[in-house]
Amino acid sequence: MTTTEVLYLEGKAEGITVEKEDVENEYSTLISSLQQTYNLTEDDLINKLNISKEDIEKELEKELIAVEYIGKASEVTEEEAEKYYNNNKDEFLKVRASHILISNTDDEGNTVSDEQKAKNKEEAEKILKQAQQGVDFAQLAKEYSSDSSSENGGDLDFFSKGQMVEPFENAAFSLKNGEIYPEVVETDYGYHIIKKTDEKYDEFSTVKEDLVYYLGYEKQSNILDNLLEKYNVEVK
Repeated sequence: MTTTEVLYLEGKAEGITVEKEDVENEYSTLISSLQQTYNLTEDDLINKLNISKEDIEKELEKELIAVEYIGKASEVTEEEAEKYYNNNKDEFLKVRASHILISNTDDEGNTVSDEQKAKNKEEAEKILKQAQQGVDFAQLAKEYSSDSSSENGGDLDFFSKGQMVEPFENAAFSLKNGEIYPEVVETDYGYHIIKKTDEKYDEFSTVKEDLVYYLGYEKQSNILDNLLEKYNVEVK
């Protein structure tokens, strides 16, 4: 109610109006839906709600003006989206990595003992040294990794920030192509040896739709915050 009210007030101030026909259509749709839900006539609904048809239509008019205002005010152009994309290119970076996982869980999914963890770390460090000395990484993954990606030589394909657990992601994104992370990386899954194999940026055309939606949502949020402050709204 608060959101609708401030958007309506701002919409009116901007000169936005709606056609009576549109309000009547909204009213008809609302009443029809309520009739189906509660199996009551229009008069019975009006009596039960204890509100007049005119008052209902007035509230619907407010909603229509509010929706039209926020739609226009938060519209994001393709040029705005492309500018954001160009200024924040790193957000659209994807890396490709391979890994070798020495798991810290047993076949039943239970966490292994601290003693076994220590042995697993020691094993992972030995494998890391082999990889650093030039032993084929894919072959090491096939031989030692407990991850299903081992069948593909440990390849995890391309991934964006936020798709992997944080320690793994931080390591992978810090590397140059072809580099192996200099330490074993521990996550909840176990110990990882990580090699970055490639990187690429999402093309603007592939992210444009999501970007327009995201920026529009951000605009809406900012508009609402500003209007709540402008109209001194206090929710009790």
